[in-house]
Amino acid sequence: MLYPIKFKPRIKERIWGGSAILKKKGKAVSRLSKDKLYGESWDLSSVKGDVSVVSNGFLKGNSLEEIIEVYMGELVGEENFENYGLEFPLLVKYLDCNDKLSVQVHPDDSLALERHNSFGKTEAWYVVDCQPDSAIYLGFKDLNITREEYIRAVAEGTVADILQAVPVKKGDVFFIPAGTVHALAKGLNVIVIQQTSDITYRIFDWNRVDSKGKSRELH
Repeated sequence: MLYPIKFKPRIKERIWGGSAILKKKGKAVSRLSKDKLYGESWDLSSVKGDVSVVSNGFLKGNSLEEIIEVYMGELVGEENFENYGLEFPLLVKYLDCNDKLSVQVHPDDSLALERHNSFGKTEAWYVVDCQPDSAIYLGFKDLNITREEYIRAVAEGTVADILQAVPVKKGDVFFIPAGTVHALAKGLNVIVIQQTSDITYRIFDWNRVDSKGKSRELH
């Protein structure tokens, strides 16, 4: 008989991360260096190379794929098992946004399949906590912006000027369909529930550089 299954968090260093994940995850991340910036905790993942591993009960040490293979529809539902097989269709993350995330956009299913043999990346955000006057960036100020105006903003590093800022508060939920230009801003702790995909097209990174003076790749 199955039981409430827990998984080991997979912690990711990010240039925009902070220390909140270390505090929230406690013993599960006690071996991590406290001198680094951690932006993401992948709490349930079927992404290749980052598949979740059970942390409790008699299934401890088994991967998510392994327990789906054994329990199939009993674990994920018959229809889901028929559609996705051993690949769990959702990726669940906890994000500590100690700085702004890059402005980015994700492909839909058809483009992701064509270019990456992958699912697309539609996602939803739940705001766990935020600083006063926090915001997200969602789409453009001008819904009639032209392709040429967008390309010029990218080339000139002025994408921030054309983005729509949306105020947020604790408990807010946002649905972000694939193809929507977006960014999370500083001072947010967010749970992300998304399709199983790690494909991101980064179009602007606020003109920042890392500790070695290098900018991150833009797509």
